[in-house]
Amino acid sequence: MKPKLCLALDADLEKVEKLLIALKGYPLIYKIGYKLFLPYGPSVVNKVKELAEAKEIFLDLKLHDIPNTVRNGVEAVSKMGIQYLTLHALGGPEMLKAAAEVKGQSKLLGVTLLTSHGEEFLKLLETQLSQKELVLRLATLAVESGCDGVVCSAHEVGFLKREIKKPFIAVVPGIRLKRTVNDDQKRVASPEEALENGADILVIGRPVLNAENPVKFIEELLKLLGY
Repeated sequence: MKPKLCLALDADLEKVEKLLIALKGYPLIYKIGYKLFLPYGPSVVNKVKELAEAKEIFLDLKLHDIPNTVRNGVEAVSKMGIQYLTLHALGGPEMLKAAAEVKGQSKLLGVTLLTSHGEEFLKLLETQLSQKELVLRLATLAVESGCDGVVCSAHEVGFLKREIKKPFIAVVPGIRLKRTVNDDQKRVASPEEALENGADILVIGRPVLNAENPVKFIEELLKLLGY
């Protein structure tokens, strides 16, 4: 599949609305997370579709609970007409399989290790696995349990695509043009690096939202992806 660009709408509604109008018709995936979904619920999904003429919506809820609870959540989301939904691979095979049974047309993305987690997090877990080994184990679990893709850092994409034989969508957050101070994303990468490693969907938020000219920023990124 041709790599896609996903814009994370992690800002207040007024700012998001203005940006969506400016980006109307652009070939983007729009990611809705807690910042918008918790206060506005499903109505914000319809607003994004309408204002931006969005064809693909990514609902980033990172579901993680007992299998029946997650199943109920995924079933509810599947009726909203969204294209991508995240859940934690750490929830285990029963949870992931229960979700896959009711996903409908939505694609499930298994979150492996958050890009805010570095080596110190592994020490906290007291695991004998390396960072790559842990990500591989979670990604494999997600794909084998019915997920359509995984969320991982750019640094693990090539490794995962070599090791996991079944096709899957590699979603890479933490895209940055340069490292910024006070950024909680630790395992970041440039768009070029992510693409070179085999990323299918590049997720970017703050660099665009904080840009002086977000539309120009998006246009440059889309050009890099071949649009």
